[in-house]
Amino acid sequence: MKVQQLHVGAGATVGPLSIFPVWTAAPGELGISTGTHADVAVSELASGAQVPRLTVTNNGPRPALLLEGELLEGGQQHRTCARDVLLGAGETRDIDTYCVEAGRWEAGQSSHRRQARRAPLNVWAELAAGSDDPRGSDRQGRIWNRVSRFDAVRGPSVTSSLLDHLDRFTQDRDDPFTASDAPAPLDGQRGVVIGLGSQPLLLEVFGTHTLFRRHYRQLIESALLDVELLPPKIRASRSMPAQLARDFAAAVQATDFGTFDGGLPELEVRHHRGGLRSRNVSRTAGPITAAGIAVELPHRKPELAHLTGWNTRHTLMEIA
Repeated sequence: MKVQQLHVGAGATVGPLSIFPVWTAAPGELGISTGTHADVAVSELASGAQVPRLTVTNNGPRPALLLEGELLEGGQQHRTCARDVLLGAGETRDIDTYCVEAGRWEAGQSSHRRQARRAPLNVWAELAAGSDDPRGSDRQGRIWNRVSRFDAVRGPSVTSSLLDHLDRFTQDRDDPFTASDAPAPLDGQRGVVIGLGSQPLLLEVFGTHTLFRRHYRQLIESALLDVELLPPKIRASRSMPAQLARDFAAAVQATDFGTFDGGLPELEVRHHRGGLRSRNVSRTAGPITAAGIAVELPHRKPELAHLTGWNTRHTLMEIA
């Protein structure tokens, strides 16, 4: 299973952030809800709250997609999705999460909310490393370290809360760049290549234009928070050349995830109502690591509903 043909358009800049639109040759209709349009409830586990697990329920009539790095707010502490999750209509499942609020464990607090906000790329990048990460198993500790970077540059949060930093950033009128400075989505656009400084960092692409639109603003808003973590030299660098964006997209496009029914045991195929099937995909090849989720609809070949590709050599990917 390979990535559909990607087409990269002309870029725009928001400070040191370079944003290039991406189109694909995929069919474009999946019947999936996502973002704030997905009626997904979040709760602590019925058997007792755990840091690395939450229960999610799709109360909507259509399959619902939650994204790796999507923030699940409230409860006993704020969490982020460990990987992409597709929930069938009416489906309830316990999912893997990581904490992004090291200083709070509020026993008995069960109220959650979903605003479909995204973790900044500095934090989300920690999820990009596969299960064979040579740095060891303490990914939760490294995520807390990455969140603490914002404490250092923006001032401390009482509970070292990533959400607190996001809230303050979006409300701070003195910040030089905002998501409203970013270009609006173009007709049929399904993704973006993002460069920080003069090098590509991330390519994110969705199976449909609607799925992309549901998450675009939140992605840019979170990525702008990362700007404050960059060394002054990178923050002052010129915009990323378009050829680097195209080369990066070509490298991600070359990723082969194997057969839909193959892969590692932890990436098993899931069956949903209406004949829909899904499975997580991931692959690392050289400096590119890619992960997402593929779906198979009746009478159609498997296709990607969501994919992110990372440049592991970018400064922001360095160990916290």
